[in-house]
Amino acid sequence: MPTKALIFDIQDLSVQDGPGIRTTVFMKGCPLKCKWCSNPEGQKPYPELMHIHSLCKKSQNCIKACPYNAVSISDSDGFPNFNRNICKDCQTRECVDSCPTRAIKFVGRYLSLEELIKKVKPNISFYKNSGGGVTFSGGEPFLQTEFIKEFINETLSFGLSVGIETCGMFDWSEVRNIAGEFDFFYFDLKCMDNDIHKSVTGSTNEKILTNLKNLAELYSEKITVSIPVIPDVNESDFQVKSIAEFCKQIGIKKIRLLPYHSLGESKYSDLGREYTMNKDLAVSTNRLNEYKSLIESYGIKCWVE
Repeated sequence: MPTKALIFDIQDLSVQDGPGIRTTVFMKGCPLKCKWCSNPEGQKPYPELMHIHSLCKKSQNCIKACPYNAVSISDSDGFPNFNRNICKDCQTRECVDSCPTRAIKFVGRYLSLEELIKKVKPNISFYKNSGGGVTFSGGEPFLQTEFIKEFINETLSFGLSVGIETCGMFDWSEVRNIAGEFDFFYFDLKCMDNDIHKSVTGSTNEKILTNLKNLAELYSEKITVSIPVIPDVNESDFQVKSIAEFCKQIGIKKIRLLPYHSLGESKYSDLGREYTMNKDLAVSTNRLNEYKSLIESYGIKCWVE
């Protein structure tokens, strides 16, 4: 039986996730829980209910429709409350069909290999003419390595460029044998301080640093390290310098800086979670350019996105 992948989005005609025109496949499930994550719907490794507050007109249809009594009305604001432990195992999803404003949806669906290939085939001419292809993102795509491996094997005749965006927390023994099939890696590196890393992502960074080092020993020219510049986490000359020194040591030649933003904040309440970052935090253009110059002083190409 062909492998299926759990995905939460597919974006065609993307120009942000690698060279040329690309299709970006967002795979669901991530071992990190970064406080600033702009795609929190990609963190949990199962389909989950999202209630979009901005669309909700408080019709209460969802209460009547739910056969599991998993929906109630909040006393504070009148919005429906969902028992998400029950919702995650729901097979009927009658609340979705009952909502007149489409304020309820489940994010995450299982996609077969054949379905994804059918999805990308019509875009092959766009990929080839622009130097683009397919990028696997997430979440963490290397949690579903077998699916990616099968996709690459089945599309070899297409001549596709395949890239990957990874948080770096993966099993090297599973990735090592297929790493050579990718045209590029966007590899996230938050900070070198292990304690800070654990406090803001939920995990230490030893495995991430080891994976980056192992990957760089084989394919350093394919790697772009992505640094999300986060106030109170890594926004300092010392933190940026530490990352640049490590990258220089292992042969990384490209770094991109991703300035902090709070554009994903509303998704947290829609998922029944709390956004714990200060949305008013910002990194100035001047500071980003200073970090860019600092990194370039190590002989590493650097740009701000």
